Amino acid sequence: MTLPTGIRGRLLALSLLLIPLILVAKFVLWPAFQSYASTEDDLVSTREEVVHYQRLLAEQPALQAAVARLERTRPLAPYLLAGSNRALAAAGLQKQLQDAATKHGVTILSLRVKNPASVGPLERISVEARLRTGIPELRDLLYWIETARPYLFIEDLTINVRHARRRATPVGDLEVSLTLHGLRDSDHPAEMESSNG
Repeated sequence: MTLPTGIRGRLLALSLLLIPLILVAKFVLWPAFQSYASTEDDLVSTREEVVHYQRLLAEQPALQAAVARLERTRPLAPYLLAGSNRALAAAGLQKQLQDAATKHGVTILSLRVKNPASVGPLERISVEARLRTGIPELRDLLYWIETARPYLFIEDLTINVRHARRRATPVGDLEVSLTLHGLRDSDHPAEMESSNG
């Protein structure tokens, strides 16, 4: 077998030389360059993260002071039930409902405290109540609950109409069952100490 000479031989020799160079560039040099560029991008990203974490570390004392200040001032206190434990909070809720019922002419037939339930960092204190009332009195009581501080919430409201056969005027013609609840801070130090002791 004889190799071509002249221009054809030179082109063949050039192609035999270029093909390995192209293959080396494509499969060795280009991946190495991409890996280097990717490593450089990762390095830039890591440097940015380090700067971000250094800034957070510098802000840590100020954030801790703000948290301590927030814990001391307790900004949610006006909106939560008072009481250093569950029983006192439930008793306060019952007293609020009894006072409001008396003020608005509503008769309380029964009151029962339900078991408390956790709602994140807060605790829900609930009271089930059965009431006898007229429509205007119920309206006034519901308005009081809606605007009360600490915040109070109604769930499971049931209204039944009583038919008074012997009375000419229907006084207290509704029987109402409702569950009234408020929230209290479950992180009271006194309660935590008593539970640890």
